[in-house]
Amino acid sequence: MEREKKHRLFLIDLMRIVCAFLIYARHSITMYGCTYGHHALDVIFTLSTSPVMTCFFVLSGFSIHYQHRNEELTGNWVKTFLLKRMITIMPCYLLVVLIWPLVYPAQAGNWLALLPVDLFGVQTAYRSLFGILHNGGTWFVSCILMAYVLYPVMKAVLNQDRKRRVCVALVILHFLLIYSNYIIPRFSLDGLYSNPLARSAEFMTGAAFSEIVFTDRKAVSDKSGHGGVLPAAVVIVCLTVISLLIAKLNGAGVRDTVQGYLILPAVLLCLLASAFLRFPLLERSKILALLSGMSYPFFLTQCFLWDLTSRVLGLLGLGGNTAKLGVSFITCFVISFVVFRFYDKPVRKFLLKKI
Repeated sequence: MEREKKHRLFLIDLMRIVCAFLIYARHSITMYGCTYGHHALDVIFTLSTSPVMTCFFVLSGFSIHYQHRNEELTGNWVKTFLLKRMITIMPCYLLVVLIWPLVYPAQAGNWLALLPVDLFGVQTAYRSLFGILHNGGTWFVSCILMAYVLYPVMKAVLNQDRKRRVCVALVILHFLLIYSNYIIPRFSLDGLYSNPLARSAEFMTGAAFSEIVFTDRKAVSDKSGHGGVLPAAVVIVCLTVISLLIAKLNGAGVRDTVQGYLILPAVLLCLLASAFLRFPLLERSKILALLSGMSYPFFLTQCFLWDLTSRVLGLLGLGGNTAKLGVSFITCFVISFVVFRFYDKPVRKFLLKKI
């Protein structure tokens, strides 16, 4: 099958970078006692976690399907796809898992007990593990692994070339996700923040939306193609209406409506824009690609960041809010760069050659 030429979706890179910073900002407030100088700004950063993770999973599904939508689905393709995705995500994750007992030797017993669970990435099957060891910072890896395993099934459905069915499936997925905001408080259920099925549903939402947007191949190769703009816009409007109706049913206020109900349609709107915005300078930017690639180790570095920052501040004899923010961000950035440039990227390149 002829492989179509695709341009880099630079807006997705920007979204990844912003998501990584927002998670850092939130953690710096809740885990390290920092402030950004204004209560409203601190509140925004603190409340950003759930919307950011929704954005991460939806854009991951969108970009994965953008890359693979026109590839033939065969048994060999499924094997190669899963191997490549494991190679992409596992090296950094395993690095965190394996060095944890070296950094926190007092937790070596618990680490050893949970090692089989962590190595296979199934920790989110046990929701109460969230606060144990590194799992509060690596839970999303378990969720994205499940999404990767389920994606070939979703691709088989999307390959049927029935846009109407895809739109209906997307609306149903969104309804089930948003309706949980009504069901969870009514029955005092656990939230879906680290639920792998809910996160996989967000991933599949992104993949389905990608199929709608890129129906016309011109949409991914030049400025003249309009692709699935109209059906994509209709889907966004439908999802927004559903969100607002359920928010009203649940008696949600303005802030809760924006944060808990309208984030997914807003992310889809950004992804729709990413498909058609062309900026050759950013599409070819090595700096943007580097920062986007660093976003994953930037997330994971925060598993160790705050204790490490305290030690650095102690050595430097520094204190105060500005020093905590500056040293923690620089430390996180430097470690992320080193891990990405000298470990993650070379390891992935070596392993991909073996496939």
